[in-house]
Amino acid sequence: MDQMKEYQYRSEIKKYREEIEQLKAQNVHLNLDMQSVRDDFGKVLQSKSWKVTKPLRYVTNKISKKESAKVESFPSSNVYSYDYHEVPSYVSEYQENISFEGITPLVKTIAFYLPQYHSIPENDKWWGKDFTEWTNTKKSKPLFDGHYMPREPHDDFGYYNLEDVEVLKKQVNLAKQHGLYGFAFYYYWFSGKRLLEKPLDLLLSHPEIDFPFILCWANENWTRTWDGLENEVLIKQDYLDEDPYNFISDLKKYVDDERYIKVDGKPVIMVYNPKAIPDFATVCEKWRVAARNLGIGEIIIWSKTEVALNDDRNSPFVDGEFDFAPHGFCLPGDQITGISNVSNIVNYSKLVQNLWDTYENHYPTRPFQYSVMMGWDNSARRQKGFKIYYNYSLEAFYLWTQIVMKKLKQNDFDNTFLFVNAWNEWGEGTYLEPDKRYGYANINTLSKAICGIPFHASFKVIHGVHKNIVQGASLAIQCHVYYVDLLESILKQLAYIPVSYDLYISTDSTDKKKEIVKILKEYKITKYHVQVFENRGRDILPMLLQMKDHISKYDYFLHLHTKKSKTLDNGQEWRKYLFSNLLGSKSNVNAILSHFAKNEKLGLVYPIPHPASYWQLINPNGAVGGNRKLLERLFSYYGLSLDDINPFMTFPHGSMFWARVDAIQELFSSFEEDQFDEEKGQLDQTYAHAIERIFDVLARKNGYEVLETLND
Repeated sequence: MDQMKEYQYRSEIKKYREEIEQLKAQNVHLNLDMQSVRDDFGKVLQSKSWKVTKPLRYVTNKISKKESAKVESFPSSNVYSYDYHEVPSYVSEYQENISFEGITPLVKTIAFYLPQYHSIPENDKWWGKDFTEWTNTKKSKPLFDGHYMPREPHDDFGYYNLEDVEVLKKQVNLAKQHGLYGFAFYYYWFSGKRLLEKPLDLLLSHPEIDFPFILCWANENWTRTWDGLENEVLIKQDYLDEDPYNFISDLKKYVDDERYIKVDGKPVIMVYNPKAIPDFATVCEKWRVAARNLGIGEIIIWSKTEVALNDDRNSPFVDGEFDFAPHGFCLPGDQITGISNVSNIVNYSKLVQNLWDTYENHYPTRPFQYSVMMGWDNSARRQKGFKIYYNYSLEAFYLWTQIVMKKLKQNDFDNTFLFVNAWNEWGEGTYLEPDKRYGYANINTLSKAICGIPFHASFKVIHGVHKNIVQGASLAIQCHVYYVDLLESILKQLAYIPVSYDLYISTDSTDKKKEIVKILKEYKITKYHVQVFENRGRDILPMLLQMKDHISKYDYFLHLHTKKSKTLDNGQEWRKYLFSNLLGSKSNVNAILSHFAKNEKLGLVYPIPHPASYWQLINPNGAVGGNRKLLERLFSYYGLSLDDINPFMTFPHGSMFWARVDAIQELFSSFEEDQFDEEKGQLDQTYAHAIERIFDVLARKNGYEVLETLND
């Protein structure tokens, strides 16, 4: 579709949605007017003069009852708020650093970067000698029970000084290790005067630090907000006539750098507060002219707006827009109450649950870059007017990131980016850098999300040759062959297995069985059993039926099937991915078998979901999908805890896995055959889909560990 037509259609959709919202608002006002009339009518009924009209009481009471019934039918305007005793303050866990090197992220992720970790004369004058962001962070204290304060940096980084280039190198190394694409430096420029420019200039003077960056003009007045004196301006934005040319002239040395982030070869300039700029349209045009005259060429301008407002006032004269979480995301029902002297507290996890509708109802008319944040808390910075996002959890942060990633995919714009607030906003409580209490939990969680790795996956990259593999143990391989044309590719994979095994194959017709036997003989496979079963229960029921009388004879078990995944855009790639991670090479198989041999408590091994496909599966119910009722039935049947049914439960996507038989044997000895559905092309919500989700939980319930892997 032509991009301009797409913008036009989006504008029309936005207009229609605004009309719908206006009608809704009119309806609310009508309801309020009706309520006012009814209230007045109720006062009349209670008045002394009513006694005088006793003969009319019978008729009027009938009217009153009818009206009262109507009043009760209107929804209550009260919105439930959470008392702070009902939910935890901050839900996280200490995590060591996890390396995500070698895994390609699904989206280019840019973290906002605060340079205020070195002293400058202006801050020394305004706040005291050697003032930095750490000054407020260090003196912060808890304001109520459970309040996570103070926030202290991890010993791996400490209270660093950004005048030291080694700190910048260390930050970049960590960011690259976790799949981040670049930093968005705040650019403090006041009619030619620069503040906090040292870290950015340090990066510019060290071209060996190979990491993309972009500039976001933080075009706001600096005031004494930290003291609660917002009216006292420390340095002001004047927006002089000559500023547009001078601004671009000062930017030139940065945008000319090879590392500067460009779209279609054009450098991108981000504007944090376009509403504060008088005649922003004219300023944008002057910037473009200045860029051409200065030899920069064409530039791209992105302005900040709020997703919830669907505000496109700047769309005609900018090239794109971005939002800045948490601005514009708080709803009345997200509030936390019950804490004395602290009023502005938002339920982070509840907010995330409501975000689906917010993003689904956002119709940008220009390329739009979305953002996410961790648990914002700027009480360290402000004595008054601070805001706290309570009930933060790693799971909610992961889900928010996945929601935004899916929205980015839906927009189908080229050159999309995911922004994170922030890399190092310690004074606002939102940072990817590690801290003392929770370590690398935030950045690990972000990396899982942007790499398409399930939240609960504690995966291990398998690599190298392992000599200590299981010896003298018995292995059964069960493979459901619905698509016979894929059997040969599976047999080639099985050639990587260095130990003897018995091969069990199920299929759904006698004709297919004949083809299968012929292929097995061509590949000189001698120890095999081929059986025909009804086409019911996908690959799961045939596996259970074929192995129920044989599984107890074996120590280890491998389940495969001829997966085509027609419902996904790249289903063929997913099958290849699963095979390459479960088998793939002699080295990989040796490594898997070695893990079983070394760890007697290892019960299940399966690959993390295909990163490039996993985002397609994301929905409000996460891994549960539409299978909750079926899962509740299954969990009860096998004595599993219903608490383990959650959006982030892990399981072998595609139902292919290695297992120690003892970890899952009860599944074969006791299952409800009559519950399995006939195959009618269902995409979800079948008994087989539910069974797929209990292998992991069943193994853990039986006291075994689970290993999710990635083949190097």
